[in-house]
Amino acid sequence: MLTRIAKLLSFIRTSSNDAKVNDVEIDIGGGDNRTAQHFSAPGDDSFPLTTDYVLAADVPRNGSKAAHGYLDPINEGIAQEGEKRVYGRDPANGTPVNQVWLKSDGSVLISNDNGSVLLNADGGSIATTPGGTFEAKADGSIKGDNGSGSFELDASGIFNVNGATIDTAGVITSPVSVNAPTVAATGAGASLTVSGKEMKGHTHSQGNDSAGDSQVNTSGPV
Repeated sequence: MLTRIAKLLSFIRTSSNDAKVNDVEIDIGGGDNRTAQHFSAPGDDSFPLTTDYVLAADVPRNGSKAAHGYLDPINEGIAQEGEKRVYGRDPANGTPVNQVWLKSDGSVLISNDNGSVLLNADGGSIATTPGGTFEAKADGSIKGDNGSGSFELDASGIFNVNGATIDTAGVITSPVSVNAPTVAATGAGASLTVSGKEMKGHTHSQGNDSAGDSQVNTSGPV
């Protein structure tokens, strides 16, 4: 069986005896153009560029040929030992525009020029977009950041958003202040503390004379 390295001229999707096939027109040298039938692994749907080279072999059928391998002569491979990388290319210039990279450390990277999703070997993942990042770690913690604000739910269940925290009991702690039109303490035994003072049953004084002295307000708790 004679095998040749040829120049790809065209790639055409067609049918033969009710089978979906791809015909490959190739130049095997000196302007000797032939048509070969494309073969690849089932589930591999690839469309080569006319800048690619073709590995074509003769088949015992009136001089017909089968194309079973391609070479991208423009882009240098970057996958390392034991890895597999699949990439799509811009037909205008052959430049890679996205990729799926199965790395030897167990991680998987899916990316294009605008963002990426990285699945780490431990099961954690990081998604990156033009506006921010989102990370889900293997320990169950998650974190998001868009440059203007951030949030994080740690493995213990404590939620932090821009510095304010909510613990697993629902207690909210702010490092600055809490602004709300209404602050209420409800439920049995509920209490409200302001500047270290318990408001439940609390009375306050009210000035009522020219000297500014005050008297106890007996109107009831505040």
